[in-house]
Amino acid sequence: MTAVRAQTSLEFLSLLGVLLIMLVFFSLVSYQRSMELNRAAVSAAGWRACELVSLEVNSASSVGEGYEHSFTLPMKLDGTQDYSLEISASERAVRANWSGGQCLMPA
Repeated sequence: MTAVRAQTSLEFLSLLGVLLIMLVFFSLVSYQRSMELNRAAVSAAGWRACELVSLEVNSASSVGEGYEHSFTLPMKLDGTQDYSLEISASERAVRANWSGGQCLMPA
């Protein structure tokens, strides 16, 4: 009778080990997917900021001198990522840079 209990315990531990390995695997896959989605959200926010500034610069240049308009930009892309914006008169373009990406739009 003790041999049956020992075998049952061994089978239970084996099953527990397999389930633990599966949990670790799915956790890693889930983490990678989460990071991909986060990068995509930051990239989309960067492109939106670049597009907004480009549209504002185009509006200002089409109206001409005396044009005034206020708009706000987020402090961080998607609330997590620092970024920089540059308006280049020589290139007539707006450039946004963030860790892992950049955007260049005509102005």
